[in-house]
Amino acid sequence: MTRPLRWLRARLGVRVASALAAAVTVAVVLVIAGAGLVLGLDALLKMQLQNTAVQQATQLGERIAANFAGEADVKRNAVVATGKRSDYVEVLTDYNEDPDQPPDIQNIGSSDPLPASPLLADVLADPDEVKVVDSTWITLDEGKRAEVMIIAKGFEFPPTGQHFTVLAAQPVDFLHRAVQTVMVMVVIGVPVLVLLVGGATYLFAGRALRPIEAMRARVARLTDRDLGQRVPVPPAQDEVGRLAETMNQMLARLEGAQTTQRRFVADASHELRSPLATIASGLELLAGSVDDADRQTVGTLRGEMSRLHRLIDGLLLLARSDERGLQPNREDVDLDEIVESERGRPSSIGEAVTEVRAVPVRVLGDRAQLIRAVRNLVDNAHRHARSRVLVTLAAEGPWAVVDVEDDGPGVPVADRARVFERFVRLDEARARSDGGAGLGLAIVSEIVAVHDGSVEVGDSTLGGAAFRLRIPLVEAGVDESDVDEGDGAEPQVLLDDRPPGFRGAAEAPAEVAEDPAESPTEDPAEDAAGDPVTAPIPIPVAHATEPVPRPSPRPRARPAPREEMLRSFRPVPIRLGDAPSPADVNPTGPIPTVTPRR
Repeated sequence: MTRPLRWLRARLGVRVASALAAAVTVAVVLVIAGAGLVLGLDALLKMQLQNTAVQQATQLGERIAANFAGEADVKRNAVVATGKRSDYVEVLTDYNEDPDQPPDIQNIGSSDPLPASPLLADVLADPDEVKVVDSTWITLDEGKRAEVMIIAKGFEFPPTGQHFTVLAAQPVDFLHRAVQTVMVMVVIGVPVLVLLVGGATYLFAGRALRPIEAMRARVARLTDRDLGQRVPVPPAQDEVGRLAETMNQMLARLEGAQTTQRRFVADASHELRSPLATIASGLELLAGSVDDADRQTVGTLRGEMSRLHRLIDGLLLLARSDERGLQPNREDVDLDEIVESERGRPSSIGEAVTEVRAVPVRVLGDRAQLIRAVRNLVDNAHRHARSRVLVTLAAEGPWAVVDVEDDGPGVPVADRARVFERFVRLDEARARSDGGAGLGLAIVSEIVAVHDGSVEVGDSTLGGAAFRLRIPLVEAGVDESDVDEGDGAEPQVLLDDRPPGFRGAAEAPAEVAEDPAESPTEDPAEDAAGDPVTAPIPIPVAHATEPVPRPSPRPRARPAPREEMLRSFRPVPIRLGDAPSPADVNPTGPIPTVTPRR
């Protein structure tokens, strides 16, 4: 019996179990009470009918025994006493005085509704004896039938000493109606009351459990970064209030332990960087002064040093993320450049070939962090791939999607959420030669989270694992369709506005005099003082997918020296939005876009 109750409790929960328990208890109590009420009402009504019939029989018998008619004839007194009565009474006597012979019972008087025969009941009673017939059917004078209770009481007629019996009948149809009415009320009322009690218990149990649900919801939202929060404590100092206080104390202990652990990891990682740098420098110097046999050992130690350095860098990054977040530097980043850099990046992990398929995509984020995220995914793919790694970049709606696939063993479904946890390495990746410490994917998850993106793992079309990274796209500033290249106008170019001290010798233009007609707004004083004229910078275009249009030479009657200078530099005009990053060309700041002088 205990096992079914436990199974039911586990499936239903506290609220439903409490409501069912209350409903069952109330139902049992109400059923017993209802049955007692019906049976008690039936017995009470029968007792009342019996008392009423006994009173009727006693009054009639005493009147006949008193010889109120003045004649010493019991039959005459019975006829006179029962005449003109509307109730059901009848007087019987036995005319056979021989006890050895069967009785000769005759009706010597009955009320008007009753016929002379048949008798109400073939019952005789001795003087002062009362007999009861609980239920029987009688036929009235009109031929109707009625169910009645009959009381038989014996008397003695003093003048002659003759015995007679008075029968008094009471209808029981109203008794049955009353009992049936109460039974219907019990049958209908008990389920209604059970449902009301069950529903009320369910609601009140829910209100009683509401503080517990609030604590559960708060704890469910807590992560390892939210241990400073506390669960709400209800005002009532009962079991629930003590539970909330205990949970808050537990969270405080967990927060203290986590703070101590993070401080230890951060301090240890930071303190290890200086000794590692010293050891790395020593190994590098030692590599040039040892023989070939020891040089291999030094190379192995340098590899282990690099591996330990990467581990410490990862621990420091995660420690900063836990303490105050990664705090990325938000800027426009060409994600396709980051992905394309993985094509030729040398890797000491595995021998798989990296294949890159990318389209121009720009996102908003920290370039260094995004490089690390993509590189960690690619290194993880190399670590498990057999011969091929495929990196794909595409734009899907408002997202930039990077897919890194390999043809390795893949990631089991049960471990796909766990692989992004720290220091998690699957069983097949426990070998030391794999070089992983279980932090690469955790770092990817942290970087993607601060960039409002997501990372997940699934099945690859190559047969292995497929890691998908999503980063929100940044809206393009200029639509290429707005640039009209067929109207003969010269395209805009990027012009260098740096002072002379920041230019190279090859870039510094010679001071030339211009025709006043060509540049009427030019101030000769500025040129004499050495302020350079804004000149275009030649920007080479590498690996262009399509030829860039060059401005058509405009015919001039007399070329000016400045135009000769511009023609010698041969600037490459580019369209807006196609320029490389300004940080790659001009370290002093963004390069403004101006219209070339005509």
